[in-house]
Amino acid sequence: MELSYTKILAWLIVVAGLAVIGWSIFSSYDFFTGKKDFPEVFKPSVEQAQETPAVQKTADVSTAKTQAEAQAIAQAAVQEQIQQSMSENISKMFPADSVFKLSNMTAWIAFATFLVFAGGQISSIGAKILANKS
Repeated sequence: MELSYTKILAWLIVVAGLAVIGWSIFSSYDFFTGKKDFPEVFKPSVEQAQETPAVQKTADVSTAKTQAEAQAIAQAAVQEQIQQSMSENISKMFPADSVFKLSNMTAWIAFATFLVFAGGQISSIGAKILANKS
């Protein structure tokens, strides 16, 4: 049995492809079991969105000149209260960093899928070289 440089190179290529696949699976296991944090591809902006206090409206229902104007002011005030209430409830349901964590998880899944595909292609190149030299 003669070992040629081509066979050695082919086996190295097969092992390299399998190593890429193994590393991506092992890293995914660490990420999904919580041993490591996902790589931060998406980060929250440095300046945090600070809530500005609601600006008090200078116009009041009692200062409205017409009934239509009074209705418009009252409707705007109610709409503002509903909007504020909705945003408070949504922020309670979804923590601020959950969107970024989900985005980072999705980015890792896409990258790991690419690594498994690439590792398979690399290994298949090595296997084709082995098949041709046999």
